[in-house]
Amino acid sequence: MNERELWNEVYDLIGESQKEISIFDGNESVGYAELEKMNLLSLSTLGVIIIYSSGICVDNWIRILGQKTSVHKGILFYNNYQKENVTMEKMMIVAQDVVGGIFAINMGKYQKGLKKIWYFAPDTLQWECMDMSYAEFVAWTIQGNTDEFYSSMRWNGWKEDCNKAGFDEMMLIYPFLWAKECNLETATKKVVSSDELIRMNSEYAQKFDNC
Repeated sequence: MNERELWNEVYDLIGESQKEISIFDGNESVGYAELEKMNLLSLSTLGVIIIYSSGICVDNWIRILGQKTSVHKGILFYNNYQKENVTMEKMMIVAQDVVGGIFAINMGKYQKGLKKIWYFAPDTLQWECMDMSYAEFVAWTIQGNTDEFYSSMRWNGWKEDCNKAGFDEMMLIYPFLWAKECNLETATKKVVSSDELIRMNSEYAQKFDNC
């Protein structure tokens, strides 16, 4: 199997899904260059998503990161946090959701769940091991029961609200999701850049010693 064949498998998986999924095109030469910078294998699910796309958006809620383009910041941008942010240290960010959650591969931050996908939950500001490989995570995102996973983070009208947020944007919910006084139905919801909300949540996580 080569990279194109593996990408076709991912593409077919998306085609069979009942979810609303958008695939954003990428430039192969850019993708290969970014893989080299990240020292990643091209013949892998992560590799082909970076090679052939600038991201995949599922139900306008989960955003699987791909390469950088003129409109998408790309996986390299989000992994710069490792250099400056102890919350993201030794975690390779591969996806995010519209309410501030982050999916990342544990590259050594925790002894358990190495090379598995972990989720930084915006309602607890803590990392949780999902016990999935990256390929399993992509399959779950595209065809799995993500509605159940997010049942406590969605409100009436979330689809309409989230349609206002672009690929590199999130919904800032206030009071914050982790706050005891947060009522999702009455909370204020504002579209902000993903970078802004990730940094904000990371700062609070460090303040609460949740790193």
